[in-house]
Amino acid sequence: MKTLLWVAAIGLVAPGCAVNAPQMAWGKPGVTRIDYGTEVGMCTGHAAMQSSGGNGANTAGGISGTNSTASSSPAPSGASVSNTAAATGGASTGSRSGPSPGGGSTYSGMATSDYAARAATQQQAQEMAAQRARAEALRGCLTERGYQEFALTAEQRAHLATLKKGSAEYHEYLYQLGSNAEIVGKQSRAPGQ
Repeated sequence: MKTLLWVAAIGLVAPGCAVNAPQMAWGKPGVTRIDYGTEVGMCTGHAAMQSSGGNGANTAGGISGTNSTASSSPAPSGASVSNTAAATGGASTGSRSGPSPGGGSTYSGMATSDYAARAATQQQAQEMAAQRARAEALRGCLTERGYQEFALTAEQRAHLATLKKGSAEYHEYLYQLGSNAEIVGKQSRAPGQ
């Protein structure tokens, strides 16, 4: 009875896991286990440190830009804080309350839904650019070391999905596939694809 339940559980879980398995892998025919682990680990670490070179210093709430209304120079000598604030478009201390006459400050109330949507879109674009930069860094590093990218078959993906990602068994299975000249040669991507 226990065996039947175990087999049924694997049958239900395995198809769902196959979706999470990678579609592609890297291999180098005849590579040693130590070289494979060292080179793939080194390239993965190198790729993880890559970024898209975004505008992190001038980003607030997902929107890039600079504060063009605030003055970065100190207050003129003899000027009070309230006079300086009023001169730069801000509220003085106690003389006014609420938004400035020319329209409200972005930070004075709730942001519009359009503003929030643009911020989310910009942040998503930055994250995608960073992901592309990491993928290209990994591809370049492994290619320089003689590795080839190859497609995993449905059976290989299904087996990989049964292994815990990052475990010794997971990496050992990828090594066995990636060091096999026949598998890498037959399933390899042609350059430029």
